[in-house]
Amino acid sequence: MRIIKYLLIGFLSFSLSASAQKKKQENTLLWEISGNGLAKPSYLFGTYHFADKGFVDTMKVVNEKLAAADMVVGELIIDKELAVKLMPYMILKNNSLDKLLSTSEYKLVDDYLKSLGKYELKMFNMFSPMAVQTMIIQMTSPVTFTETNPAIDQYFQDYGKANNKDVIGLETLEEQAKILFGSSLERQKEVLVKYVKEAEKNKAESQKLYDEYIAQNFKAIEKRFSKLDDFTPEENDRLLKNRNVKWVEKLPILMRNKSLFIAIGAGHLVGKDGLIKGFQAKGYTVKPVATN
Repeated sequence: MRIIKYLLIGFLSFSLSASAQKKKQENTLLWEISGNGLAKPSYLFGTYHFADKGFVDTMKVVNEKLAAADMVVGELIIDKELAVKLMPYMILKNNSLDKLLSTSEYKLVDDYLKSLGKYELKMFNMFSPMAVQTMIIQMTSPVTFTETNPAIDQYFQDYGKANNKDVIGLETLEEQAKILFGSSLERQKEVLVKYVKEAEKNKAESQKLYDEYIAQNFKAIEKRFSKLDDFTPEENDRLLKNRNVKWVEKLPILMRNKSLFIAIGAGHLVGKDGLIKGFQAKGYTVKPVATN
């Protein structure tokens, strides 16, 4: 089950010392949505799916907005059964990694897993390349969650459930699985092998992203997500733009008469196709909110 948890949190999206100087107003992960006929304001909070609850524990304003919200919204509902429900999408059908990967590719990935001191590739022989890559990303991320310090996406949803708030997901399990596993096995293999070959560079980039996130360096995050060079334009659209378009249509209906606390990957907030620009284009006022 621990292995499945590595995979589960990673599936939510493909996304440490803060400066003592006063942050610019836009350097925040919390944004207020108001106007355009809304009875109450709602709030967007950009998450980093591998960051843990400890990051938001000291954010007084974030916790106030979460407590005051009528509904908590995430990308996908996270529950105890989700790992089991995801299994069919993670398992290869009539195939296996030792058949899909060449001998040298298999050894490359196997050696890297062993170097992490965790597992051997044979343990995941029936898993898709994307499932294995997601596990590797989680294992090498700067910060990991624990049983007592959950990932922040899960924390927000758990808080909502514990406090009798409506908790909903913007996507179904099937929709998210299609997004993540929409590429051919050949493409998944190509991406996995490239990721392992560039493991040190990817680890360094992951650390930079985490540092930018913890510092709430919104402009740096926006710049980073404007250059997702490892993905094709079609893959970028599938991961970000297309989902944002759907959510900008869906969320106004939900927040018309209720205050929503919307916790989704920070990459979905930024850029010309992000939710902030999307809501502004629809006539809403979207403004940054200092988190402390």
